Amino acid sequence: MPFGDTAKKISRVADIAEKLYERLNQVIEQVQAVRERVEQTSDQIESIDRELAEQRVIVEALATEQGVDVDTLIEEEFPEPDADSETDADSETDADSETDADSETESDSESGTTEPKSDTAAADESSSADTTDAANDQSS
Repeated sequence: MPFGDTAKKISRVADIAEKLYERLNQVIEQVQAVRERVEQTSDQIESIDRELAEQRVIVEALATEQGVDVDTLIEEEFPEPDADSETDADSETDADSETDADSETESDSESGTTEPKSDTAAADESSSADTTDAANDQSS
């Protein structure tokens, strides 16, 4: 009888080992698939970076031909993080005074272009409109 219990235990351990082996093979296949995907993504990123660099050279050449100072323009549109806090307060005040609360676009007075509002600007206007409504409700 003791041999029967041992045989059952060995059989059970063998079944568990087979399942573990199958699962391990699945995990190995998944890891290989992820590696391949990462390599493909890396290749795509390198390709996009190369195309972006090419396009930047072309745009800068066209801008220089038209007399536009690209570096100054970039500094104005994308200020350094240190100066970011000072210019954000100024640009938000300017944007609030230049746009209507119901408008869905912001107007850039320098370039004459119209851009969609950012989510933050829309949220700021919404919260200021709510505050105004609440103040009006309290005064009545």
